[in-house]
Amino acid sequence: MINTRVLISLKWAFAVLLLVAVLGTLGAWALYNAEPQRDGQLDLPGLQKPVSVFYDAWGVPHIDARNDHDAYLALGYLHAQDRLFQMDMLRRIGAGRLSELYGQETFETDRFFRSLGISRFARQYAERLEQQSEEPHVKLIHAYQAGINSYIESGKTPLEYRLLLARPDYFDAADIAHVMGYMAYSFAEAFKTDALMDNIRGNLGERHARDLVPSWPDSMPPRRAVDSEVTGLLDPLLKQIVKAEQQVPAGQFLGSNAWTVNGKRSLSGSPLLANDPHIGYSAPAVWFEAHLRTPEHEVYGHFLAGIPFPLLGQTRRHAWGLTMLMNDEVDFYRERVNPDNPDQVRAGDSGWQDLTIHEEVIKVRGQEDRLLRMRSSRHGPIINDPAPGVALDAETAARPPVSLFWSFLNIDNDAAQAFYGLARAKSMDEFEQAAALHSSPGLNLIYADVEDNIAMWAIGRLKRWPNSNNSYSLLSGSSGRDDFLGYQPFSANPRIINPSSGHIFSANNPYTEAGRRRIMPGYYAPSERAERLAELLNNEEQFDLSQFKDMQLDTRKPQALAMLDDALPLLDHQLLSKDLRAPAARAAEILSEWNGTFTREQVGATLFQRWQDHLMQALFADELGEQFDVFRNTDLAEKSLYSLYWKPSSPWWDNRLQPIMDGRQAAIEQAWVKTIESLTDELGIEPDSWSWSRVTRLQHEHALSERLPVGRFFDSRVAAVDGGPESLNSMTFDTGVGIYQIKAGPSTRRLIDLADLDRSLGINPMGQSGNPLDPHYRDQNELFNQGRYRSQLFDWQAIQALPDQVTLRPR
Repeated sequence: MINTRVLISLKWAFAVLLLVAVLGTLGAWALYNAEPQRDGQLDLPGLQKPVSVFYDAWGVPHIDARNDHDAYLALGYLHAQDRLFQMDMLRRIGAGRLSELYGQETFETDRFFRSLGISRFARQYAERLEQQSEEPHVKLIHAYQAGINSYIESGKTPLEYRLLLARPDYFDAADIAHVMGYMAYSFAEAFKTDALMDNIRGNLGERHARDLVPSWPDSMPPRRAVDSEVTGLLDPLLKQIVKAEQQVPAGQFLGSNAWTVNGKRSLSGSPLLANDPHIGYSAPAVWFEAHLRTPEHEVYGHFLAGIPFPLLGQTRRHAWGLTMLMNDEVDFYRERVNPDNPDQVRAGDSGWQDLTIHEEVIKVRGQEDRLLRMRSSRHGPIINDPAPGVALDAETAARPPVSLFWSFLNIDNDAAQAFYGLARAKSMDEFEQAAALHSSPGLNLIYADVEDNIAMWAIGRLKRWPNSNNSYSLLSGSSGRDDFLGYQPFSANPRIINPSSGHIFSANNPYTEAGRRRIMPGYYAPSERAERLAELLNNEEQFDLSQFKDMQLDTRKPQALAMLDDALPLLDHQLLSKDLRAPAARAAEILSEWNGTFTREQVGATLFQRWQDHLMQALFADELGEQFDVFRNTDLAEKSLYSLYWKPSSPWWDNRLQPIMDGRQAAIEQAWVKTIESLTDELGIEPDSWSWSRVTRLQHEHALSERLPVGRFFDSRVAAVDGGPESLNSMTFDTGVGIYQIKAGPSTRRLIDLADLDRSLGINPMGQSGNPLDPHYRDQNELFNQGRYRSQLFDWQAIQALPDQVTLRPR
């Protein structure tokens, strides 16, 4: 007879086995009902002729079609098959429609994006495309979206929708503008920087503001005097931005590297091109790769979710990459309200002018729809109107409206037409003509072709400057003196074509070749990456792709070493308590031997980064107060720190909270003490164990990671990687914490040799698929973490021998 204890054990064992079986069955069911089809035959409505699709070992589709319409119809279907949920998220952010899925928690984020005017612009954009329905690029937009909608109609429902108990709705032309709107917003550094500069100038005065570096040193445009009683109007905007960044289920576009050399500088005798756009990490990864061939054209491209034309790509005759131009596309205007009519504002000599009023509805899951009353002035949408139903105090009620001027909202903006033309250009002149069609956001377009041309253009409509650029404060909306002066012609945009040096590079820096007096004002990135690229390229060396690999993976920061050379004599172990003097002495010794690299085994990287964090706090926190947490993680902060370090007379070195700690030397010493105290507390007493890998972590998080109990299943594993903020292998994170959670970095790494496109290399931080159960969801993740690459197939003889093939048939 079985005793009771054994019987209970058997019951528990049976229950566990039953649970495993149920979970296994559910997993198999979920996989079957969500996995993409990569072999066999598939009927696709709207096709004119059959389309052959060949999938390579990494899940990249190579689409062979008999006409462009069928190629883009197939692309839309296949893109949706792998990335539909990601497509839906990107359009929902720009459209302000997240609350339809996530409920009340994202309502304020939706209201913020609605206030920017993206959804109104998107409706106008869709109407314009309808009027241009016979234009070639519009026909392909419609074909691509028909492919997406065919998948929504008859394809397998992605796992995320099953978990959310929801379904996606169909895509239309407005959704392209929604996606581009979010991209343009995240490019626009002015949203944060102008608000911070306005706050600093109002609270601390012009002398403090003058010592900061929103642009590059010595390239600052004139600044207008500011009425002290109107400062702080953008403070609510900062709070909205911070909250939105925490909630948006997609990475932001932050910066990039790109460079090219001509045939004389290349061992192959043809130009080489490298590009690694820096974008917020997420699961799935940002870019979807696809290779299209038709009798009209052929391109291997990197596609953004919901956009039918590749933003990065290569053809048989040319290749191109992108970086952010960092130009000024945003201005804020303080409007003067008519005391007799709150819906009128002053418009210069024209007198009082009615605000445009319209209503929008935000659907909130599980709750009633919310009606928003939106207003716009002649400059653009009002961005600080109070939320509906919120009780106003006297200060808020008296706050004048602030309107947003944003180049992206220009009715003529159609980035899709430009990117359509880039892939079809048959000469450098045709490529430039296509580039000239781009309006916003501002980009650097870097180019190389088989005729040994290399070039870079600033593309986008640029304001006439300096008077229409970078005030870093609120402009007067009523006087007329700050009114927009129009855009300069594309022919006046900065460009570099076939320079005598044989190389061109961009790391979000200004076009210095035109001379210092002509530098266009902008919100440029810190100069570290640009200086490092200049150092690596300014020689007579010939390059190959292996050397370009080393450059993309480079982690050395010369500016860090320059600061340390100056600071080391002050990093005295006697400043510490007796029990910490030995580790402090060893830490200083490690720093004196450090080579300035941010590889995972380096201790010097940990020490420098923590010391820089505390130095920034000593320099800025006492003056900025509650704004410091926003400020410390902006380009403005890092640029200003590197500049002010060499200006000991700046008022920023005064310590308002502890006057006894005034001065640069005291701040350097205080930061060193806190560095040793914090690291010994977190990592132990042995400095030799304080490696960079112990204080950094990279994990690609899914949109549902924090929203569902099983959301963490969609994330990548936690990994250690090489790289630091503003090294060429850039890894960006928020500071002021013990463990640095890497939030952005290279979204892809591309290396192209125009002598042999079959040797093109690339890597994706995660994988091609957006289905967490698919083998291509994270199959490139470990390669990326190790700094490795894979081939990008361009040879059709090899492609047609691939085992995974799908034939799409007309239905």
